[in-house]
Formats: sequence, structure tokens, C-alpha cells
Amino acid sequence: MTEDHTQWLSAEEQRTWLAVWSVTEWLPTRLDEQLKRDSGVNLHDYFALAQISMAPDERLTMTDLAALSDMSPSRLSHVVARLERRGWVVRSPSETDRRTNIASLTDEGRTFIREAAPGHVTRARELVFDPLTKDEVESLGTILNKILTALDPPLLPRT
Repeated sequence: MTEDHTQWLSAEEQRTWLAVWSVTEWLPTRLDEQLKRDSGVNLHDYFALAQISMAPDERLTMTDLAALSDMSPSRLSHVVARLERRGWVVRSPSETDRRTNIASLTDEGRTFIREAAPGHVTRARELVFDPLTKDEVESLGTILNKILTALDPPLLPRT
């Protein structure tokens, strides 16, 4: 596309785009800070553990976990290895397809996530929901789901 055909952002669109970019950069940073301070775990580890805890039977294939987490298989392998060393997750071959590995939550992982979740949810509430009215929260959800659909992630988050 040549410059002559570019539909540049209006001033309002540019302000909105910069706000979206800033939120996508700073929100994970602030959530990571809280998790490290209060629970001794980073956001990627917590997110992977939380996804497993919300899955049916607290089990997810590594492929599905990678898609939900938007992590490369290599990075996810390192994350899950850290979770295994802490005793929070175990990996095992699938009973139906030996090529597929399943990440499962342990009792210790369940205990950890139950203890860490309240602080994480409180911080997410402070940063995202408390500044908004109920109508704004609803609008934000609608808007973000439209953007998420356009992004076409491999697996849409559970709602």
C-alpha cells in the first residue's frame, strides 16, 4: 500500500490507539509486580496455572495451554517446568494420544492458586474495573470482544 492510499488515524483515533497501546504494555507490568510481591510468582506462570485450574478436570493439553497463553512451545515448556519444580503442575502423556502432553494441577497448585487469586483479582479490579461505571464495564467488554474477534486468537478465552 502506498502512502497515498493510507487512511491515517484521526486525532481522536490516534489518542485512542496510544491509550490501547499503553494499557497493553502497562497492565501486565502492574499485575506482574503485584504477583511477584505478594505471591512470589510472575504473571506468565500465574496465568498458565490459572488456565489449568479453570480447565475441565484441571487438565489442559500443552498445545491448548500454549494457544491460550500465546506462548511459544519452548517458552511454555520453561513455564510449566518451573510450575512442576514448585510442585504445582505435573505433565503426563495423554491416555488417548501419546504424542500429546497434558498439564494437570496438583493439590499444591490448587492451594497456591486459591491463595494467590484474591490479591490478583483485587489488583485487576483496582486497575480495570474500579475506575469504570457499570455501564462502562459492559461497554468495555463489548468493545474488547469485538477487537478480540478481529485478532482471531487460536482459542478464544472462556467467558
